[in-house]
Amino acid sequence: MRLGTLCVGAAFSLGSTLALAQPSQGQQPSPEQVRQTMQTTMGAMVSVMGPMTDAVLEAQLITAAKPETAERIAAFKKNLYDALLKKGFNGLDAIQIVIATPAPSASPGTK
Repeated sequence: MRLGTLCVGAAFSLGSTLALAQPSQGQQPSPEQVRQTMQTTMGAMVSVMGPMTDAVLEAQLITAAKPETAERIAAFKKNLYDALLKKGFNGLDAIQIVIATPAPSASPGTK
């Protein structure tokens, strides 16, 4: 199953669940109704999240295995180091910043 299809399915499931949970005529939902809605929504999302996560990881691994990916990451790190030196950082500070700076990634917080 394709990633786009999974995302659309998850969004439709979430939207349908939330639409059904809307209280009628401006009434606030009870805590039990909110709990049931959240349980239903999370249940629908879990079945989609596993395959979606697998697809994302597989795409990242395929990209990471390409030699041109390493070339581009190396260029990024070298450009960062050179720019830091040009801005006045000494070599040691620049290399520490380069080491602490993660390569660009599709996953936030990835180092």
